[in-house]
Amino acid sequence: MEPLLPANAPVLRALELPPVYGITMAEDVGEDIFVEQARIAMDRGLRLVQLREKSFSAEGISRFAARIRDLARARGARVLLNGEAETARALGCDGVHWTAARLLAAQTRPRDILCAASCHDKMDLARAAALGLDFAVLGPVKATPSHPAMRPLGWEAFAGLARASPLPIYALGGLTAGDVDDAIDHGAHGVALRRGAWVQ
Repeated sequence: MEPLLPANAPVLRALELPPVYGITMAEDVGEDIFVEQARIAMDRGLRLVQLREKSFSAEGISRFAARIRDLARARGARVLLNGEAETARALGCDGVHWTAARLLAAQTRPRDILCAASCHDKMDLARAAALGLDFAVLGPVKATPSHPAMRPLGWEAFAGLARASPLPIYALGGLTAGDVDDAIDHGAHGVALRRGAWVQ
């Protein structure tokens, strides 16, 4: 069998990615309550999770990561840490999720774990593609309380950017699980959700 050409890599990556990427929100509702919400969401089929708890101490994120990681492993889900690759590895995560600023500063990507990034424009997406990231999150598509100062892209602008990128793209910002089909119709692989991934 001939080896797969590099051009096939984005297609293969996309085949492995689920339509919903859940972003944790334990700092909003409390760790114990959130862990139970995460268990329910994973039992219902959530298979990709980003640990993003900016207010947690190093000890707190280590404890929280272990709880989410154990839930995920028992259910075939994967967990990415919003932070640095070294920390993600130390916590036993499946990958790392970079901010747009971290993405633009990167010279290379880690090859032994998944690597994704938040993107807000064409430049961010181009950098993510140049580094060969596994996927990117693009937004905000709609207005969102978590980023009130950011002007939403809207679906038309999102579609233009997503379709021009070779990477699988998750739509983010003001969306719910009910927006998956709409996102896919506009060139997305799926949706990245914070509140909407957990609160039903």
